[in-house]
Amino acid sequence: MRARENGWRPWILVLALVGCGESKRPDEDNGRIADVTVEPGADHAMAVPRDSAVLSLARAAGGADGRQYTVAPPASGGVIVGRIGGGSPRDTSITPTHDLSVCRPFTQSLVPSRDGGVGNSVVWLVGVAAGPRDDAPRRVRVLLDGCRLDPRVQRVAAGGTVMITSRDAMTTRLQFVDVGGASASRGTVLFNDAGQVVPTSDAAKVPGLVQIRDDLHPWVLAYLAVTPHPFVAVTSADGQFRFDNVPPGRYALVIWHERFGVKQQRVRVDAQVETRIDLKF
Repeated sequence: MRARENGWRPWILVLALVGCGESKRPDEDNGRIADVTVEPGADHAMAVPRDSAVLSLARAAGGADGRQYTVAPPASGGVIVGRIGGGSPRDTSITPTHDLSVCRPFTQSLVPSRDGGVGNSVVWLVGVAAGPRDDAPRRVRVLLDGCRLDPRVQRVAAGGTVMITSRDAMTTRLQFVDVGGASASRGTVLFNDAGQVVPTSDAAKVPGLVQIRDDLHPWVLAYLAVTPHPFVAVTSADGQFRFDNVPPGRYALVIWHERFGVKQQRVRVDAQVETRIDLKF
């Protein structure tokens, strides 16, 4: 079937999306729920090159005809309820090598997990031309404390502001760069002492997945999902996410995790139907 007939952009097909979880509609009495279950190794979803898939967040807004995302809530949208699994609690021990008066050894969970879910996964839809207004926060905070950034992963609306606070009495040079190399640096924030607060709007100027890193302390990392529309989520520790009022259509669902990489899946959304997705890394 041709890409034009499916409403897909050609570049989405190039990213090797395979299989389609077709909706199974129970009787009306059962609530009209469509189930899409993806197990490891199944044809519905597959791991894809990390860089090429992550770049799709920067291009996620807009339909097959090239229009940019517009705010126009559908008269009758669908719902996507998903869960990302396959993870287990994994703590990483960090042993700093310098500035030891501030940077003491600590343990950090890179895979928050509860009941087998994978937390801190970023999930987004590609190819949405119109829908509800983005509900991502327009101002977010990042805290540098004890030589670590918190939160590890969060979302912010495109055009928003990132407020960075440092509690560490040391020289820190934070770099904001696109994951996947979509563009040049999104800016640099320099700290020299504890108590400084620096806002930046450059980091969230345009959609994309952004890494915050300290080029003086390489163990200092965090991520921003700069959203082009409301259909971007960061999973909780149980791996769950939800998208409401999704315009009916066929989309690419992309899932990224800093440790596990990227997966993609085709998703069909029907009006007034709850589509359930269960995907495992």
